[in-house]
Amino acid sequence: MKTIKLLATASDIVGTRRLTVPFEDGDTVRDLIHSIHKVSPALSAKLLDENGDLSPLIHIYVRGRNAEWIGGLAAVIRDRDEVFIVPPMAGG
Repeated sequence: MKTIKLLATASDIVGTRRLTVPFEDGDTVRDLIHSIHKVSPALSAKLLDENGDLSPLIHIYVRGRNAEWIGGLAAVIRDRDEVFIVPPMAGG
């Protein structure tokens, strides 16, 4: 099992700040999204765009890095890795 930390609107969609999903060491981001779909279809629908690629409207961070930067849907997740789902943020 993997516990994912949800921030901002991601937690609003699910109604909690943490989501636990089935997981095995070495699963990919694609596998994780599939597991999220089983628990929260509403959240998983926000994670991919209309082409099946990672959405620019909400981000998955693995080991503190945006999944887009470390292999996208093929990025490997390890047991020890923290995973966050957050909307884009900007400051000023």
